[in-house]
Amino acid sequence: MQNVVLGELVRRRGYGYQLHDRLRELLTDVFGFSETAVYPALQALEKRGLIVEVDRAPSRREERWSNPRIVYEATPAGERFYRDWIAQPTRKTPLREELHLKLIGAGPADVPALLDALDGVEDDCCRRLAEIAARPLVKRQPGGTGSGAFGALLVQDALVTHLQATLEWVERSRSALANVHDHEQR
Repeated sequence: MQNVVLGELVRRRGYGYQLHDRLRELLTDVFGFSETAVYPALQALEKRGLIVEVDRAPSRREERWSNPRIVYEATPAGERFYRDWIAQPTRKTPLREELHLKLIGAGPADVPALLDALDGVEDDCCRRLAEIAARPLVKRQPGGTGSGAFGALLVQDALVTHLQATLEWVERSRSALANVHDHEQR
């Protein structure tokens, strides 16, 4: 998250809530964006010298200084760090889902519970696909000109593809487990 926030500040300065709004639409569906994720990232980036406070103004709501808006921008070191991060080769995270571990450790007596778990994975995938279909990024980013909009569309496409592949895997796994279960019943 820190690097994404830093990237936003490399492109243009902003304050916490503004950054939150810019990132919420791009990250919510894919990464489960948290309402509070931006502020710890800002604190960590500032502590590391990658961003700096450039302005302080009263909050719009209160028009007083008790909770000022702090505007940040990337430092030259922050911009170098961000560009280096973008240029680094990307590692593919290995699959380490809990269900995979259960499948590895399970025995024939566990097949009914595993089939239930596969049903849960299938339901979750279908729910997430329906949510994406109901709120496509292309409708939320008119013209696709927003910061990161094109990248967010590509990541959303990757998520949809991953969910569809998971549904296919669930079906193959269900069939294999049903065969094991039938064989054990005989």
